[in-house]
Amino acid sequence: MSVPHPGGDPNAALYSQLKRDVLDRVPQITAVEYVPDDIEATRLRAVFDPDRLAPPTGPESPKLIVKWYRQEPDDWFRINYTDPNADFHAGWHQDEDHPDLGRAHFQYSLIDETGRWGITFQHETPSLILWEIVDDLIENVRPTYQYENGNS
Repeated sequence: MSVPHPGGDPNAALYSQLKRDVLDRVPQITAVEYVPDDIEATRLRAVFDPDRLAPPTGPESPKLIVKWYRQEPDDWFRINYTDPNADFHAGWHQDEDHPDLGRAHFQYSLIDETGRWGITFQHETPSLILWEIVDDLIENVRPTYQYENGNS
């Protein structure tokens, strides 16, 4: 069960910035959409080209969902990657769900394997945090947790 965010409405300008400064610049991402639309955006959805990922996946396109609330003292966010081809999920969360893990945590699940641990980010700016997460997803998380030991 998810603990609701303690903040107010999402910051539409922040979503525009995250889309423009990060997600639109990732070559593996082919589309970025405001959900439900650009007027009432409550999250961003980025769609990956399965053939541009290494190793490739497919035929369905993996997705990254970004939900972010600006608040003091720390932002609340959930960034979740799902690859329906492999039943793989990875999430970077800064919320109240696992206070024993610290301010932020990473979690993943693949078939009968799961993991969760606390993490820290090198940056505090939302766009730089999102860059860290996307880079970690592409360079480390997919190769290590989705494909390690022959998983696919």
